Amino acid sequence: MHVLPSCFCIHGGDSVACDSLRENQICYIGSPQRTSKLIDDYLKYKTVTMQYFNKLMALVFLLGFYSSRSAAARPSTLGLQNNWIISEMMMQSKIYMGIINTYILPVLYNSGMSYGTFFGFYTMDGDSFILVVAFSVSGTQDPVVWSANPDNPVSQLAVLSFTSEGDLLLQDGGRFIWSTATKNMSVAGMSLDLSGNLVLFDRSNSSVWQSFDHPTNTLVMGQSLCRGMNLTAKPSKTKWSSSRFYLSAEWNGLLHSFSPAAYTQLFQTTATTTSSQTTCYTFVNGSLGFPDKIFSLPSASSLQFMRLESDGHLRLYEMLGPNSPRMLLDVLSTVLAFCDYPFSCGDYGVCNSGQCSCPSLSSFMFQNERLPGAGCAPLSSISCKHAHHHKLIPLNNISYFSYSSFLKLAAPVYSENDCKQSCLTNRSCKVVIFNSDIGAGSCLLLSEQMLILFADNSSNHFSAFVKIQDNLPEKRRAIIIVCSTVAGFSLISVLVCAVIWNKCKKDKEPFFDGIPGIPKCFSFDELKVATRNFSIKLGHGGFGSVFKGMIGNETIAVKRLEGVEQGTEEFLAEVKTIGRMHHHNLVRLVGFCAEKSHKLLVYEYLSNGSLDKWIFHINPVSLFLGKLDVASSLQLLGVCLTSMKNARKRLHI
Repeated sequence: MHVLPSCFCIHGGDSVACDSLRENQICYIGSPQRTSKLIDDYLKYKTVTMQYFNKLMALVFLLGFYSSRSAAARPSTLGLQNNWIISEMMMQSKIYMGIINTYILPVLYNSGMSYGTFFGFYTMDGDSFILVVAFSVSGTQDPVVWSANPDNPVSQLAVLSFTSEGDLLLQDGGRFIWSTATKNMSVAGMSLDLSGNLVLFDRSNSSVWQSFDHPTNTLVMGQSLCRGMNLTAKPSKTKWSSSRFYLSAEWNGLLHSFSPAAYTQLFQTTATTTSSQTTCYTFVNGSLGFPDKIFSLPSASSLQFMRLESDGHLRLYEMLGPNSPRMLLDVLSTVLAFCDYPFSCGDYGVCNSGQCSCPSLSSFMFQNERLPGAGCAPLSSISCKHAHHHKLIPLNNISYFSYSSFLKLAAPVYSENDCKQSCLTNRSCKVVIFNSDIGAGSCLLLSEQMLILFADNSSNHFSAFVKIQDNLPEKRRAIIIVCSTVAGFSLISVLVCAVIWNKCKKDKEPFFDGIPGIPKCFSFDELKVATRNFSIKLGHGGFGSVFKGMIGNETIAVKRLEGVEQGTEEFLAEVKTIGRMHHHNLVRLVGFCAEKSHKLLVYEYLSNGSLDKWIFHINPVSLFLGKLDVASSLQLLGVCLTSMKNARKRLHI
């Protein structure tokens, strides 16, 4: 099996393989085709300034040094027909990366003087794995420089196969995950170099496939970013899982963008040495972009790499021994200010001179008071079911964070009112920005996906409005609900009180109406009115006084019982008994009153006077000769019984 040489060198005008540096040789790490292209560029553009030549020589020395070390390293090359099962690899060897539960299951390993490079399965929890190329670091810095399945991790059942047809295939439980798509392309083996380039080569040691041609979020020194390639980073501060930052190569420079917000920034070359359009921008010692430089970088004392990270920043790192790589430079920040990054202040955030705030404290609040850059949230949510209650409130001194992006995305309108109305009729519109500086006006409707950042702008050309839910209908509903609740509670309280009062009344005053044999029950107030407050007294007996009264057209005699110690039940029993007695010589009992301590009997009134007048003041014979009308049958019975008792006492004496 042929092993891919560490480098190809120029010697006497010919390209030959070499393992170490010799005089008058220039080395490049990579495939023969890649090296040949760089050599041709070098020969074609010999007249490039000495500055490029010096930087190129520094890269030669640096990478040649690492190449000489790789020969003594552990084997970094494998042939066909190999399989790696994660569950079995976990039982063999784990390379821990300085963080708890973070380790690599190596497939290939290449060691240098101060660090090593791995190709294998990377995990941070022991359950989900990503096929990666990573540097050996012991700190918290992310070691991954390339990954095959960054958005589709696999389980412990996953299998990596280097098939006999030359395809590197990753499957999880029989499900296809990823492959190099090199089946039947004469692949003879694969190797990993110290710079982190995974190469599948043929029997002539020519590269068939290499990871440097399929970058993820990292560029390593010596790697190129060509048209059709992207560095991609997933934002950490967005709720949109599909959103991504991109750094891609264009014919006139590098394009920094964010999707889906249509944010773009183009960085053009600062020094052009060619007349033709550039298709690749190579990361070399001292610059990004070779031969056409876009960014100047610090000179390398060790291997460098740059990573597009979750906040959209492109940061340059350098390997400094076994510890974490050291961050040297925020590359894009040499031309971008803090407020130029789309996620500087999060959703609805307003960026001004590097400070984050909310558009309006009366309508927005910070999502995290301690982290203003986390963005803002509206105080009232918007309901699509009540779109007719939406309204727009102005945001003072606010514009879209990128004027160039505004010009690309805005639509022409005649007036500000037309712009506002278009937002109110568009359910996806959350914020609308109107600019009156360009002709009749330009209108930008911002959906939830495009709410990445606003900028402070005190000019009179921009007008911004945010859509909120009108709370007046909700307040009315709230008032109705509160009033209904109070009314219902009051009604229930009244009913409960009435029930309790009625129960207490029943306990104290038995209800006499409707009992068979009971005469009519009068209230004390009724009898008080009927007798004119008991003013017309007809007589007085042993059990109380008798008063004359009127109820309707009927004259009555009301006897107010006094000194009666019997209870209500006994009184009721006597009333029931008397009420059932009917005789033409007895006065009819019309009704009664048994209210609290008041006990009264109501009789029909007869005009012949009281019975005692006939007993004690008239000849007894006439008692039987004349027609008698008595005021009360009880008086007659009581008088007779009293006379008999007195007579018995005298006989005993």
